[in-house]
Amino acid sequence: MSALDLANIPSNINTYERLFVWAGQCLQSIANGQTTSVLENQGAIPTAQVQVGVLADNSDRFIVTAYVPLSQADLNDPDNKTWMAAQDISESAPNTNLLSN
Repeated sequence: MSALDLANIPSNINTYERLFVWAGQCLQSIANGQTTSVLENQGAIPTAQVQVGVLADNSDRFIVTAYVPLSQADLNDPDNKTWMAAQDISESAPNTNLLSN
């Protein structure tokens, strides 16, 4: 597990959307090429990735995908918030370029 230090969240992240994209980029960084088999008999895909795409309406969008392991016991624990069921992807820390403005 790479512990999150809230002080490492860049100070210019001031919306939930920016926080979401930043967190996705951090997950992509710590996954460091790790892949996950999502569908049987199909190739593995990145465990976490942030891409940029153009939608049908010609708008640019971030596409954030992550397959975060979870604990069913924690997920079903009435005393826990849902996000507390998330398990570690890696023991790595994000690349340092993600930890500053």
